[in-house]
Amino acid sequence: MPFRTQDWARLRKIAEGNPDESKVGAFGVGAYTMFSICEEPLVVSGKKGQEEAMAFFWKGDGLWTKTGKAPQGILNMSASLGKSDDNEWTSFILPSRDPYKIPDLVEFGKFLSASLTFTQCLKNVRVYVNQTMVMNIEKTILESHTIATPKASSWWKNDGAVTTSSTGMFTFGKGSDLTQTSVQMNVSLRRGTTSEYEMDESTVRARYASAQVKTSIPSSIEKRMVRVTKKKPPKELTVQIFLDAANAEEEDDGKSNKRKIPKRNKRSRASHVTDSFAPTPGSGRIFIGFRTSQTTGLGIHLAAPLLPTVEREAIDFVDAALRDYNSELLEMSGMLMRLALEHEMGRIGTLWDMSKDERDKWEAQREEEKKKDLLKANEEQVDSSQKSAKDDTSSKGNDSSSIPSSLLSFASFMAKGVKSTVTEALKPVQEILGEDSEAAELLNPRDDRPLCLEERDAILLMQNYCPRQSTPDSLVGQCLAKGFSRCLQSSSPPVLTQGGVMRGAEAKLPNYGLEAFGFDNVVRRIMLENAQEYHSVIANVKVLTVNDLISSLKNQILDQTMLVRLLKWWPKFCRRHSIVDRHTGLRLKEAIRFELKDSKTNTTEDDVEFAIVHRLDSILYFTPKHLLGQPLPETSFPPLIQDEIGLRILEHNCYNGWFSTLPFDIWTSFISQHSCMVEGKPKELNILALTALSKHFDSLDGTLSRRRFIELLPINSPCIPYDTDSNEKEWQTGTPSELYMASSNLEAFAGVGVFNKVSRELKVSDAFLIAMGVRTTISIDFLFLHLDTLKWNNNPKPLITYLIDADLSHADLLKLRSTKYLPAEQDETHVYAPKELYIKNSELEIFPFIRFLQWRESEGMSKAHRDFLIKLGVRIDPPLSSVMSFLEGECNKSEELRDDKVYEKALQYLANHLGPGPQGIYEREFAKYKSTKFLPCIRQNLETGDIIKEMQSPSGKSCPIYLLYILTDQILTSDITHPSFYHASQPVTITHQVSSWAFQHLIHN
Repeated sequence: MPFRTQDWARLRKIAEGNPDESKVGAFGVGAYTMFSICEEPLVVSGKKGQEEAMAFFWKGDGLWTKTGKAPQGILNMSASLGKSDDNEWTSFILPSRDPYKIPDLVEFGKFLSASLTFTQCLKNVRVYVNQTMVMNIEKTILESHTIATPKASSWWKNDGAVTTSSTGMFTFGKGSDLTQTSVQMNVSLRRGTTSEYEMDESTVRARYASAQVKTSIPSSIEKRMVRVTKKKPPKELTVQIFLDAANAEEEDDGKSNKRKIPKRNKRSRASHVTDSFAPTPGSGRIFIGFRTSQTTGLGIHLAAPLLPTVEREAIDFVDAALRDYNSELLEMSGMLMRLALEHEMGRIGTLWDMSKDERDKWEAQREEEKKKDLLKANEEQVDSSQKSAKDDTSSKGNDSSSIPSSLLSFASFMAKGVKSTVTEALKPVQEILGEDSEAAELLNPRDDRPLCLEERDAILLMQNYCPRQSTPDSLVGQCLAKGFSRCLQSSSPPVLTQGGVMRGAEAKLPNYGLEAFGFDNVVRRIMLENAQEYHSVIANVKVLTVNDLISSLKNQILDQTMLVRLLKWWPKFCRRHSIVDRHTGLRLKEAIRFELKDSKTNTTEDDVEFAIVHRLDSILYFTPKHLLGQPLPETSFPPLIQDEIGLRILEHNCYNGWFSTLPFDIWTSFISQHSCMVEGKPKELNILALTALSKHFDSLDGTLSRRRFIELLPINSPCIPYDTDSNEKEWQTGTPSELYMASSNLEAFAGVGVFNKVSRELKVSDAFLIAMGVRTTISIDFLFLHLDTLKWNNNPKPLITYLIDADLSHADLLKLRSTKYLPAEQDETHVYAPKELYIKNSELEIFPFIRFLQWRESEGMSKAHRDFLIKLGVRIDPPLSSVMSFLEGECNKSEELRDDKVYEKALQYLANHLGPGPQGIYEREFAKYKSTKFLPCIRQNLETGDIIKEMQSPSGKSCPIYLLYILTDQILTSDITHPSFYHASQPVTITHQVSSWAFQHLIHN
């Protein structure tokens, strides 16, 4: 538009400074800068042919102006650009004092776009080179809405916001005085300086927040300010902040139904200009009209009518009055930053809740893909098939119809300034932690859901609030921080968690895998990595602790997958947090409740399904390898869970006090009450249990420990399987005391009864079965009960053979010795006790009082049989008393009735068993029979000459003796007449032969 009269008048006084209290100009510094590049600046304005001009020139030390018609040859800019019909231009012509090179258009564009950041009237800048437009920067306002001052009823639940500076010098206006504005910056940049080059285009969208601030400057400070600035402070002023910016094309890609992958290797020159529009974290600038060198310490630009130094490059903190003014205005700017943050996060929270269905849909699809991937992994056998599966998965990821469009903005977002941070966050965690893939995933749970639009907006916003020290003056950052914290003192800044937007004090940061166990208030790791300082410094979000986990677990029931994950994770977490004490670990165990797969039951009445909930503190043991597959007590880990976790993990020292190896005695007590032992069913478990029990029994040392172990077993229950002769395939078990060893030879009892033997399928030790009570022999009671049925009268050998191998107790032996059950030769009507019978011996056949054991000579008697019969009490030699009674009886018979041959054999038998050596069994007892008359003698009466036959005792002295013995070893000579053998006074006549040592014992007195 052409200048008006008042415009020319204001231009004449431009060097004197701007008297308008609402403007930042004060001393005309900006006007004087024209002379740094030219000697005679010229302003031309007006319609064609009516152009007026004003020239500036120096006269002495004063700056003068001269007005009039435009000089000949000086045309309006519109004509020079070929727009002769455009008469609305005002041209500022600054002939360069020295020739300048054409600047780099990208760098020049960055400068110009920064200059337009907060301009209200100047919205378009065009750059021409030789009448060819090489650059066009245009700013357009898109929308504007009010920022509501927080009240007690707001979503963040606080007591309202402080909107007044510390001393009351500044106060925010009400209602629509706090606004947020969205603008769009379009940049067109030619690839060269001539018209044959094409124009590159790029667009960036930015958000601003502004507030009308009312002032109440104390009079003392106002006077000092007037003295310094030459004008009064404003009654009302505007504070603006540049919140964030994002590439508009990439935002559009996120909203479309098709995914567009930007070509990073072909960034346009215009995009470099738009990328520079938004400050990087900590590099926001203070704008006092235009950009100064002072940073805000945040990624936020600030524009406010602060009072600068004369050079306008810094804020004046030297003068006391200006320092108070500037400090409190910066404090108000910090409040505006806080209110803008609260407003934006509130908006993001609302959108987050609205997009919940999209995220749930993605998660459901992800779970399906995991199942498919697992199935494929199990089916893949060669590398080629693995590669094929990978290609299939990749093609699915590019299917725009399978994933919500808003989530596909992740790729476009990666192109922004947070790209390097996000890449670092998504780096393979095993490389970061130095762990294997499983351990790394436990400590950093997989979270591959792409960033949605709400998360992207939150990251851009929070990154701009990540603090750095403001430079060159750190007081700027301190003042901003003071206002930021004072605005909502009782509320920490909001953050975006997996459950939505919430206060930093209520949110938690991930901590080595804790976040995987049911926390909605946890910040995603990728969000944290992109705005670390915001979460830890600004919002002061605390990391998750084990106490948080304990509190969370008290209100949830884990499924089997999460339980396994937790128990695998805990040892790895403890290794990185050695300060976790044993008491805390036990509290964690007490808090864990879980349900197992396939553990749901239906009620019988309403058919309502419910889950069986288990408590981890009821599990005390894990199962050792040798008991895996066995029935287990409820205090032991379910086998499937233990198998998933792994025995090595459960043996970790962090589980001391949680679990221990299942003691075999406790398992024994349990299995003894299990149906597989009480009833012997099912077959598989019965065999497994008995096998394990047998192995443990065999490993024990000492009789006492084995006996105590057997006392734990159900020996009175049908727990031992046995084989039957029938064709029935049904599994049969019996009480140990009623069964017999498989190796027992029971042929001797065939036909008497049914003798069930331990099944040969059972591979256990004989010692274990015998200890359980399994018999190797039939019971003695049974034996004697069926004596008549067994019919051993003719041949007792099978019985004796069986008893030799039988495991007989002392009571059994006593009963066998005292009971009549053995047959005698030539006696088919009676049976006798062992002590009443003799083992067959031809020497004893002469004694009629001896009964020989019936034994078939054809079968013979082995030494084992003979020894066992003797052990039972069967005799081999008659007692001396019986022999002497027989001899005495024979002596008393008349000669006609006496059988001299039998008598002589009996006498010879006696003689053979006297004397030293093993044959002299009667040696010790014979002394008491010296007076017994059993020796046949003859004597002759000297008076009558009659020969008298009579029996005499070996010690007889009353008459001469004529011995009739037959000597077997040597013929007695005159030694028989030796006084030491007899005391006869008559000569002796020897008519029989007898051994010398036997004779000595027979006649020795």
